Amino acid sequence: MERFCVCGIQRLLLDCYETQEKFIRMPFHRSTLPLSFWILIACLGNAVIPSHAAGQSLSQRVLVVYNTNFADSLTVANHYMAQRGIPAANLCAISPPSSTEITMTDYVNTVKTPIRTCLTNAGRTNILYIVFSYLDPYRVSVSNPPSVYSVDSFVSDIWDQYTTQLFNPAPTAPHRYYAASQSQGNAFLPFVSLATYRTQPKATLLYSVWRLDAATLALAEGLVDKAMQAENAGGPAGQGCFDSRSGDPTLLVDASYFSGDWTIHAAAQFMSQAGIAVTEDTNFEEFGTAPAPLTCPNAAFYSGWYSFDNYNDAFTWNTGAIGFHLDSASALDPRGGPSWSPNAVMHGITVTSGSVTEPFLEGLPRPGGVYRNLLEGANVGDAFLRNTQWIKWMIMNIGDPLYRPFASGRAPFNQGLGFNSLALNSQQVVGGAAITGTSTGTITLSAPAPSAGTSFNLTSDTPSAASVQASVTVAGGKTQATFPVTTAAVTAPAFVRIMASGPVSLINTLQVYPLLGGISPSQSRVSAGQTITGTVSLNDRSPIGGAVVNLSSSNTSVATVPATVTVPAGLSSATFNIQTSVVTASTDTTLSATYAGYTVTATLTALSAISSMDISPSSTLPAGSFATFEIYLAVPAPAGGATVTIANGNPAVATLPASINIAAGSTYGNTNLTVNASAPSGAMDQITVMYGWDSKQITLTVQ
Repeated sequence: MERFCVCGIQRLLLDCYETQEKFIRMPFHRSTLPLSFWILIACLGNAVIPSHAAGQSLSQRVLVVYNTNFADSLTVANHYMAQRGIPAANLCAISPPSSTEITMTDYVNTVKTPIRTCLTNAGRTNILYIVFSYLDPYRVSVSNPPSVYSVDSFVSDIWDQYTTQLFNPAPTAPHRYYAASQSQGNAFLPFVSLATYRTQPKATLLYSVWRLDAATLALAEGLVDKAMQAENAGGPAGQGCFDSRSGDPTLLVDASYFSGDWTIHAAAQFMSQAGIAVTEDTNFEEFGTAPAPLTCPNAAFYSGWYSFDNYNDAFTWNTGAIGFHLDSASALDPRGGPSWSPNAVMHGITVTSGSVTEPFLEGLPRPGGVYRNLLEGANVGDAFLRNTQWIKWMIMNIGDPLYRPFASGRAPFNQGLGFNSLALNSQQVVGGAAITGTSTGTITLSAPAPSAGTSFNLTSDTPSAASVQASVTVAGGKTQATFPVTTAAVTAPAFVRIMASGPVSLINTLQVYPLLGGISPSQSRVSAGQTITGTVSLNDRSPIGGAVVNLSSSNTSVATVPATVTVPAGLSSATFNIQTSVVTASTDTTLSATYAGYTVTATLTALSAISSMDISPSSTLPAGSFATFEIYLAVPAPAGGATVTIANGNPAVATLPASINIAAGSTYGNTNLTVNASAPSGAMDQITVMYGWDSKQITLTVQ
């Protein structure tokens, strides 16, 4: 859970706006970074774009997927299609080997391939939404490196236009429908429906993927029933409950963990502006745990965080309620267990979203953007996808994507009115870098400035890291003014508040990072004296002459590294070898990289090579019987496999081979064991297994 990911700067072209901007990824913890922002208001103005093309029913643009291995899966699929008027031709059958977790091979053969065929038949550009029915698999596992992803998130990019790679430890760029936001600066892009986005030149062919899945068939069917009931009533009735955790968000920077508090606070503000009653809690404790409110009655909307794999039964969900919890594994299993999403469905929520494992805060939907889009008239299928930056990742959405709680939107968000904001066109920068160290602030007013203009005094609370000019004026009749932000090299990440004081006070946070991004071993656990690689990553390209990074290991008896590694000029990373030693007990080593006064670290764990071994069905067997001798390694076998030696202490008792080979990437191997027919009762055979200078023993006893 305590993981860091380090990536360099990526660039992407937002084709639909013909605008190229910077996307910067800096070192982050599971819950640390807010999302980068592209200031495209100049391209789009403040108009709200309708959530679907005029005259075209979105129900014709839904593909419904069911599992042929379960009759109830087809029952739920048929119910949904009947309720929403989805054409019968848009029903898609799959036959996966499991209703929970499948391998990547099974995903390709039994999910991806048949769904691709169905999309082709239905018109792959015609379909916008893919809905998995009850009892479809939801996790896809990968063995090397060991990872688990969301089936639903993979299907979102089923044509591999977003990426063809597996992300580990995290994606390196957002998908192109994503609308980055800056909650503290009140800078949000106008809503664009998925249908409208698809009409843009070179739009990525991706889908908003959902599932009607729950603990029971009735609950799964009820997800669409409650959505339609709420739509017919003009939206869900009740209050919004919003639960941040670090105190008053207005006193916090919009960075690190606090970005979660800011986006939740933004959602609460939007609901309140739309005339919906709001209960906002800023205690570390969640709703249901004092001193936070013990209950959230008549809940129509919710966002909050953080408790791992837990649901506080503090909510009374009204029909049509939408809510999601920002935590890891919040949708570990949509049909049960202690995690948040399945329990919310069991207690009556209509729409929720969660992760099947560790998504990082960056990978979760942004509450501020989600709820703002819903208030603008979006359906949940568009609102959640537009505010979830990564696909082929961890997220699972539960509910009916066609559900539009506010079909006509709610004032003032449906009126195309402007809002005062301070946006940073690059919110995450490398201090002092020629290109990626620059940023620009844009002040946007809700109405044109008077003829004399509107002036703002500008200040930075950390001018040593980022400085601004003394003032800027929005010219008469205009709504925007921009100003440069100049950064300097830093020896530690700096979160700088940029403030504009005038008729209104505006503030935003600029995140200034050192050039050195991070250090990461190719695997976090090693054994048997393996030689592995490490990578030093920069947050920008290396300067002329290269960047010489100092390396060290806290325990050279376990792992050694070279004294330095050079990142060549123009590149953003370099690799080096890590030589590990054999250990007899689990031992942690801290690997460090230092450059320009800034140090980053990573933990490498060395393990004894053999995890365990076993005789199945029992280590006590009758003479003449057969068994399976099983061996488990501590880490996956390297390329070429692992040869494990077996020493049989008493061949008169049992017959075993002298060695077995465990396949590359696997931690498990087995072989046949035969108890000799002539072995007397009570005889014992001590079997020793050796690999990588590690050995373990087990005793076989004849009955």
